[in-house]
Amino acid sequence: MNRYLITGLALFLCGIAASAQSYVEKARFNAPDAKQAVAVDASHFYAITNTRITKYTMQGDSLMTWQEDDKEKVRHLNSGIVLGHRLYCANSNFPLYPMASSVEVFDTRTLRHIESIPFGIDTGSCTWVLPGKRCWYVFFAHYDKTDKTTGEVIDNSNLAQLVQYDRKWRRMHAWILPSRLLEEVRPASLSGAVLIGDTFYCTGHDAPKCHLLRIPDTGFTLEWIGDIDVPFYGQGIARGRDGDLWGIIRSESAVVRSTR
Repeated sequence: MNRYLITGLALFLCGIAASAQSYVEKARFNAPDAKQAVAVDASHFYAITNTRITKYTMQGDSLMTWQEDDKEKVRHLNSGIVLGHRLYCANSNFPLYPMASSVEVFDTRTLRHIESIPFGIDTGSCTWVLPGKRCWYVFFAHYDKTDKTTGEVIDNSNLAQLVQYDRKWRRMHAWILPSRLLEEVRPASLSGAVLIGDTFYCTGHDAPKCHLLRIPDTGFTLEWIGDIDVPFYGQGIARGRDGDLWGIIRSESAVVRSTR
């Protein structure tokens, strides 16, 4: 074999190994609201539960809390991402049916609610929202559920999909999950994600790993290219500007910062 080809192959394999490197815990913070997700910016992190958000310093000091008592407005915040001074949170009416969703926006400086993007009864239960190139990506979960009395199927996790919207929140494209991944995460779905390059690092409900997904060149099914171990258990995650990956351990009300 040509030595240049051998060298190139070796570098390629090294690149794959590096990209598949697991994340390890770097720091852990007690955060009573770390039940659904964590979001981060350059100098703070935000612990998110169903109807509350608490802002912390990077040292874990609590600064302020937002809370909504009216469940007709906010019932189930799932995840969040900070863009500039705006915190975008996925919201749904889980566990109610039919499922309705919205994206709720907050000013990170004050945690004042400043905007709502309602989807209504549409594609499913919104669990995460991410910005793309001149677009938004929103994931709508479905869950295996039957009526306990009649046995009638109420919902099916196969219906979950990733929807791409333009900057004005007009639907453009959509993709479903691979059947093998559906079998792994059911009866739940994908709870959180970050976008690194062209790869979605997605968490399930309670497994300590991220599923790596990409948009396919053809067809309507996302490409599942592998998994990576992380030191937290599903739910909404975030990525810091330094590349650290943040998650929560809901059973311990803990926010975990991890690095490679």
